[in-house]
Amino acid sequence: MLERYALTVPEILLPDAACDLTKWSVVACDQFTSQPDYWRRAMEIAGAAPSTLNMIFPEAWLGEGDARIAQINHTMLAYEQSVLTRRARGFVLVEREVAAGRRLGLVAAVDLEQYDFSRDSSSLIRATEGTILERIPPRVRIREHAALELPHILLLCDDDRCEVIEPLAERKGTLPKLYDFDLMLGGGHVEGYLVTGEEKRALEARIAAYETREREKHPEARLLYAVGDGNHSLATAKACWEELKARNPALDPGAHPARYALCELNNIHDPSQVFEPIHRIV
Repeated sequence: MLERYALTVPEILLPDAACDLTKWSVVACDQFTSQPDYWRRAMEIAGAAPSTLNMIFPEAWLGEGDARIAQINHTMLAYEQSVLTRRARGFVLVEREVAAGRRLGLVAAVDLEQYDFSRDSSSLIRATEGTILERIPPRVRIREHAALELPHILLLCDDDRCEVIEPLAERKGTLPKLYDFDLMLGGGHVEGYLVTGEEKRALEARIAAYETREREKHPEARLLYAVGDGNHSLATAKACWEELKARNPALDPGAHPARYALCELNNIHDPSQVFEPIHRIV
């Protein structure tokens, strides 16, 4: 584990190999907020099949109140016991294709102790937009008792040498493939590759080198990662973590899983990169 660094190795649960991943994977909860027809079409496509749609609360439906939250928590527990049968501990190289091009990313866990969404923050991880505090409490009510995490957080790194993620793309044929499928409703295509073993250790070394280089390059600002999308989801994770620590003074912060949130890292210097605002949950 990269104890001293902002990113570390996540533990990821994946659905059974027989699961229809096109029905399983849905758009992030804060998309199509003013277009409920989109969500109705997603419901029709998913039908009775296992779907992450049953574990998120689309903001288009927030006006219905909190009754859905209990069902979300129940579904998470049920899926954890029956649908999410594959467990992977490692980074995940993600390649998504849309009409405009390709997006290459790395699924990792981000240390909430190194993130602060306040306006005058000087933390290592910061938001790129203002955080609307009123949007956090409804999300906290969803997350605080959730057994699983399904974020859509996009972190951006300034890796002008293209040394962190890009080497993995060159060797993706040697990595175990976790998924490869079309996304619903024109979302494009996505592939995921598990990064473990020697490749994981080499990647950890590259992450450490990047973070060390950026700290030395900008000793005052020290901005390692910018939150490109999903800042309110990350702010919610941070709020839940701080509340957990406040309620449990004896808690060991170094070992608790709530200290970390799942994210996707993108490099702003990847020449093939497409920063498209609709991000899918896999």
